[in-house]
Amino acid sequence: MTRTEKARRRTASENVERGAAAVEFAILLPILVVIIFGVIAFGIAFARLETYISAAREGARFAAVHCQPDALSCTPALIATRVQDAAAGYPIGPGTPTADIDCAQNPGLAVTVAWPQSIPINIPLIPDLSKTVTIKGVFRCEG
Repeated sequence: MTRTEKARRRTASENVERGAAAVEFAILLPILVVIIFGVIAFGIAFARLETYISAAREGARFAAVHCQPDALSCTPALIATRVQDAAAGYPIGPGTPTADIDCAQNPGLAVTVAWPQSIPINIPLIPDLSKTVTIKGVFRCEG
């Protein structure tokens, strides 16, 4: 066998291996994309969930402190506004934050501010995984 024949055979086998690597990459690429974007999407969803829970606690704290028997500055709209302000720009909904009791009438009891909230989870190549969960925060009424 001459030197040029060996070189030709080596070049042909290298081309076949390059083609195999390209096929393997084409098969694994969608799986890698789903994993990478899935980690990102779930990270964003958990960050949103934590922000909503903190906003619910802030709304419950507002209801507990400002809805005392002698207070005049507590309405459901003010509680919802306080929750929206604490949500760091994330949209609240589909429900509206509401307090379960009036602290002006029930001092010493725990007030819960809750609402149904849609948490979007969108990953390429996967059906929509968005969920609606109930967000709630609890604080004891002052009085």
